[in-house]
Amino acid sequence: MHGWAGKILRVNLSKTEIKQVSTQQYAERYLGGRGIASRLYWETVAPEVKAYDPENRLIFMTGPLVATGTQAANRLSVVGKSPMTIPEKYCYGNIGGFSGAEIKKAGYDGIVIEGKASKPVYLWIQDDKAEIRDAAELWGQGIYKVGEILRQQHGKNTHFLTIGVAGENKVRTATMVGSHESASSAGFGAVMGSKNLKAVAVQGSGKPSVADPEKLAELNRYTAKISKRIRLSIPPTTEATGQGHLLEVIGQGKCYQCGLECIRGLYKYSNGSVGNRKCQAQEYYLPWLYSKKDEPVDTFFEAPTLANDYAICTFELENMVHWIHACYQAGCLTERETGLPLSQIGTREFLVKLLHSISYREGFGDVLAEGLVRAMEKVPAKARAMLSRDVAPIGSETHCSPRAFVVYSLIYGMEPRYHQPIVHDTNFLHVAWVINQFHPEVSPVTARVFHDVARVFWGSEAAGDLSSYEGKALAAVKIQNRTYIKDSLGLCDFAWPIMYSFNTPDHVGDPNLEARIFSAVTGISGEKFGQYAETNFNMQRAIMLREGHQPPQADFPVEYNFTDPLQKDHFGRPVMVPGRGDKPVDATGKTLDRDKFKAMLQEYYRLRGWDEPTGIPSARTLAALGLEDVAAVLKSR
Repeated sequence: MHGWAGKILRVNLSKTEIKQVSTQQYAERYLGGRGIASRLYWETVAPEVKAYDPENRLIFMTGPLVATGTQAANRLSVVGKSPMTIPEKYCYGNIGGFSGAEIKKAGYDGIVIEGKASKPVYLWIQDDKAEIRDAAELWGQGIYKVGEILRQQHGKNTHFLTIGVAGENKVRTATMVGSHESASSAGFGAVMGSKNLKAVAVQGSGKPSVADPEKLAELNRYTAKISKRIRLSIPPTTEATGQGHLLEVIGQGKCYQCGLECIRGLYKYSNGSVGNRKCQAQEYYLPWLYSKKDEPVDTFFEAPTLANDYAICTFELENMVHWIHACYQAGCLTERETGLPLSQIGTREFLVKLLHSISYREGFGDVLAEGLVRAMEKVPAKARAMLSRDVAPIGSETHCSPRAFVVYSLIYGMEPRYHQPIVHDTNFLHVAWVINQFHPEVSPVTARVFHDVARVFWGSEAAGDLSSYEGKALAAVKIQNRTYIKDSLGLCDFAWPIMYSFNTPDHVGDPNLEARIFSAVTGISGEKFGQYAETNFNMQRAIMLREGHQPPQADFPVEYNFTDPLQKDHFGRPVMVPGRGDKPVDATGKTLDRDKFKAMLQEYYRLRGWDEPTGIPSARTLAALGLEDVAAVLKSR
């Protein structure tokens, strides 16, 4: 099998058993990554299993492009039952850096972990040797110390996935963190902790075979040429608060085999500190947002590192700190009630106390350790009312409301979580368009280019009018399918797809590039992408239905989108989106039209081949995808 390693490692911690199974039976239909992982979940995790039950699985899966030399093909999908979703149900995460590639180099396409160890352990993999080892020395340590110990024991080329103290204490928002400080959200760090699994450490010396190395090299050169886009700059919230002078970009935070432009960068701070930082995690705790303008820059620099060391989701932390600050300002929470120095929000002192209390489940931290949405059940009514309605059990839709980006009104309800890669498909292009309005020399995405990209990637030029309902059902299908392919191949969301470019005549990217690379690596035609995408999307749909998803109502966005006008952003700026032609549209004040949404949802069901009244995949559609066994289960339920 070119591209695939050909083996999946299956680990039973309760029985201390390690076995191997062939990848091929899964790869032929589900491709890899999230696709294979979801099928394995369907086969092994019953609907009644809870997130912390030994019967839950942690499924790590690479894709066929990972570690083949393909640019930015280094992602590792993580699938299992999540403790963050409400109720606990199927979910997924994604990790970049080096861990996924190292698993592939060791000769495995993925790892399936079940059971619970009788004491803290870690999994050590060195090529075809895998063993469960004692983790007494690692337990209780932060992720940086764990990495240091593992490399001392196994060598500097060891890569790993690990959890912090938050995961050990089953904090629902605990992440698992990999080499290069890449992390997976959805609470899988807590699932890892529930299994007494502290880490997975890997060393690999192999490499998957490639069907046509010369063609791959040619396509990599072409990829590098057309991927030249907006260069990394100062993060937007830092810039908007007037603190952009505190840091500068001095390089890229490159993951395994990637030389493409990326949102992850190497930053130098005004205090002389240097570190890799990425996107939201870099800005989740900004002292000046809480009137702490004299706070040392060290706090700004250390905030992501502190969160990583305990391994707590920074999306959750950002929502949490904003809520606590609003409650304190309104007198809804006091220092006495919480045991936290609320008057010091924005300082290092407050952040350290908050992280420690959550990770060790001390006092009010034990309430917050259940996740912000669940915590609302245990706080005073006035404090409960201060929580933004944009906050979801995983993440929030603050920056990408369906009232401004109509296509998201279809997408959000189809997923078990707020999903960044699907949001990015539209959001990254929108950001490039916004930048062009003010700095055309920086971004090539004019209104004309935006609509051309919409036609090529989303199925119609009408889809480029983000505020309208026309063309959005087809756009949703195409965005979802492309994202599922990307997650199944192991491609990085920040680099793929290449939708616009400085170096193409019309500044439109290449929608077929992933398929051509897949063909060069595997020798299999990329024309099968459509079927892979439909299979994997319907597989996830079936899992969600089996676990209680009840369409069509469950496919609707949150109710306030239909009733509450969209507000300006938190800097007081209107929310502008591309409209028809060259005219931008101010989405501020808009709500979703219920009747238009219902008509759009019905069109979406038709495009998917689902039953229109119920939103359930038809037996004919599932049979055409080779999912007859799935159809039988859905029919019986």
